[in-house]
Amino acid sequence: MDARSFEGYCNNLLRDFFGVKFRKGSVRGVPKKWDLVSFDGKIVGDAKFFSLVRGEKLPPAKFSNIAEHVWLLEKVEADIKFLVFGNDRRVPEIWLERYGSLLERVRFFFIDHETGTVEELYKA
Repeated sequence: MDARSFEGYCNNLLRDFFGVKFRKGSVRGVPKKWDLVSFDGKIVGDAKFFSLVRGEKLPPAKFSNIAEHVWLLEKVEADIKFLVFGNDRRVPEIWLERYGSLLERVRFFFIDHETGTVEELYKA
């Protein structure tokens, strides 16, 4: 699985998890195209298919990308805001260990693409 196919996979699984359909799109006030926006705009999220560098080193650029998306999501007016991760669960887990205390209203999920299991890593 690659990042693009993971986005579609997330769309299907999270439709069942949240009970709503998603589309790609923007929301008022934040100039970014999100991977997962409910049709009523009350749920907004983005999919990340990250791994550690060479499978073992911390990924500083990916950590910056996560922080950027958290910051943008915190500016979004929605009831539920989230990032969903795939590939290597260590990436969001290490990010949460380091920076999770700074989160306010962004939930983190991990999807195991082999089993289709949706696991909430952090609930705001």
